[in-house]
Formats: sequence, C-alpha cells, structure tokens
Amino acid sequence: MVIQAHSPRVYRRRRQRMRRLLFFLLTVAALFYFIHSGFFSLENIEITGNDHIPKVELENLMGVARGVNLWQVDTSAIAKRLAAHPLVARARVSRRWPRTLAVQIEERTPAAILVQDGSFLLVDGSGVVMERIPHIGHLQLPLVSGLGKLENTGPGRVISHPGLQAALAVIRQVPPDDLNQIREIIASSPDNLQLIWADNILVKFGDGQQVAEKLGRLHEALHGLAGRQAINYIDVSFTGPPVVKFNQPEKQEKKG
Repeated sequence: MVIQAHSPRVYRRRRQRMRRLLFFLLTVAALFYFIHSGFFSLENIEITGNDHIPKVELENLMGVARGVNLWQVDTSAIAKRLAAHPLVARARVSRRWPRTLAVQIEERTPAAILVQDGSFLLVDGSGVVMERIPHIGHLQLPLVSGLGKLENTGPGRVISHPGLQAALAVIRQVPPDDLNQIREIIASSPDNLQLIWADNILVKFGDGQQVAEKLGRLHEALHGLAGRQAINYIDVSFTGPPVVKFNQPEKQEKKG
C-alpha cells in the first residue's frame, strides 16, 4: 500500500517529530541556562592537609575567585599550580556540588638539612629543597655534608647530587630511634658514606645498600664496647663482623 505524501498519517508523523525536536531543543536550552546560572557559583573552598602552609597562601596560588561557575573551573590546572609550591608534594582538587571546591594537600616531609652559602636548606626524602632556614636548633634531623658547592638550590629545586641521594636512601630506611642517633652524614661519595653517630662516633657505612644489616652490625659493635676506651671509628661497610678502631693512647714522656 502506498501512503500519499500529504496524507493525514504522514502529517501526524511529521508533527510528532517536530514536537520531539522542539522538546529536545528546549531541554538542552534549559539545561544550558541552569548549568550557567548562579546556582553553581563557587562559594566555598575547603582545603585540608595544609598543616604548615597558610590557607590564604594556597588560595592565592590557586587563582580562582569565588563566584565563578563551578563547571568552568579547571581542577587539573589548579592542582598543577598548587604542586608548584615547594612545600606541596601532591594536590588533588575536586568539585563538590553545587558550590564547593575541595582541595586535598599532601605536604612534603623534611628529611635532612644541608649547609649552603651560610644558610641551611631543608630537603625532603627525594632531595627537593623545601625552604631556607636561618637556624636548625629546633630540628631533630641529620645534617648532610661533604656535597661541595651546589647550584640551583632555591625552594622547589631538586638536588640530584649522587652523595645526597645515597644519604637520603639511608635516611628513608633507618628506624626512627636510630635516626635520632645520627648527627651527620658525610656524603662526598655515594659509595663511601660516613655517619657521625651519637657521642661523635664515626661510622664507615659504605653505600646506601643493605642498611638494616649494617645497622645490626653497628649495634653489635656498640653493645660490646660499652665502657671501653674512646673509639676512632666503626666500620660496617662490608659483610662480616664490624671492625672497630680505638684511639691510640698518647705515649707518656719518659722522666729524665
């Protein structure tokens, strides 16, 4: 059966399609205006995890003004700007509908102190310079020395010196109780690290490998030397019993 082009059935079908199209366009238009309405205007910025960085400093770094439409906020770009802060290790930014921006900060944790150009550098476990500080009396962190003159040591910079990276590898593996006993790590060479232990005991540590085993040999030596004469150094850099060298007593002058 052939249906004529101007039959009532064809007309009804065309009218139904036009109604559906009009309804769709009206829905899209309503949704567009709703999304861009003041209902989604940013009112709250919730920042968590910032124990040491002021909230106002982070908000200024974000560069987002309250009142902007939340749909138009680029959360990835904001996270990158926050991660550029030298004290920020990672940042996550998400929308919390309808009017809140949630920011989660993970701050860097200081791991060691360096001395450069008459000031102290605080670095995290990966060698990123967190900040310059005038004094270190309040910090219980090991000092890393023997690195020589370093370049580009501003906050946020990564120091890739092999000796520093080897020292940080040791620090990451040392238990807290032992870490409190390390006063200094001399790291002029990544294969010849030397620790200044409590009571100014020099420990020849070797490289940054097998840290737990070397600490075990060190404690073995210290336990057996309680009350003995002054120690020149303890060598735990190789497999086997630790080597202990004592200070030689000064020879007394013969009486004439």
